[in-house]
Amino acid sequence: MEANTGEEGAPQQPRRRKARRAHNEITSWEDCFNDNCNEHRWEKVDAGYYPRQVGEKGTPSKNDRTEHKKTRAVRKRLEGEGSEKTVAPDRKALEKTISDLRSELDCAVQTIVAKDNDLQQPHKEKQKLQQANNQTKQRMRQIAGMLCKEGV
Repeated sequence: MEANTGEEGAPQQPRRRKARRAHNEITSWEDCFNDNCNEHRWEKVDAGYYPRQVGEKGTPSKNDRTEHKKTRAVRKRLEGEGSEKTVAPDRKALEKTISDLRSELDCAVQTIVAKDNDLQQPHKEKQKLQQANNQTKQRMRQIAGMLCKEGV
């Protein structure tokens, strides 16, 4: 087979297809009629529409009702959503809580400083021992030098 040639004898380049858009970009859950569509399934369940036990006007299955309840229970409400009443916070209670938290923080800082001092103590003792060791070595060298001069 020969390659297709263009107007001037050059090979034609194959046509490029347009990139396919995703299914959920093309259709909404309300227009999707595929019962096995994984992209719109939970949107339909959350809306209380799908899957139906009997035909189009049946009720959702028991399993999907429980899943729907779970997802609604986990969902957090936005500010001003629903019939929740907003109550002004108790200023004294908040100030007391802040004061308690500050005292806990101060206690934690004191504990950290004490632990840091405990950790630095062995390091200081090690330095003192190294100094004493160096002084002892130096003194031993002096004594050895004196003994060598005396010829013992």
